[in-house]
Amino acid sequence: SLDDEQWFLECCQRVIATRERTTAQLTQRGFEVLPSAANFVFARHASRPAAEIFASLRERDVIVRYFNKPRISEFLRISIGTDEEMDALQSALDEIL
Repeated sequence: SLDDEQWFLECCQRVIATRERTTAQLTQRGFEVLPSAANFVFARHASRPAAEIFASLRERDVIVRYFNKPRISEFLRISIGTDEEMDALQSALDEIL
């Protein structure tokens, strides 16, 4: 795959497009999303604790990362997956929020 530059570029573009769509959807649901150039975003909700959202997502078999550490304890680390996976995240958030 390292020699297939076209495949690599297409993969990167898919991740970027999905990350931008996910960021917009999270923002519409009351999240602050930190700027990202990676395959994940850090997001915190305006009124719901990250630990609570994390637990509720996990109950729905949607896995994100939560770190109970200084400076990031109010954020979820959300990896960018396929469009279908990100749609499942948004649906679960609609139920939770």
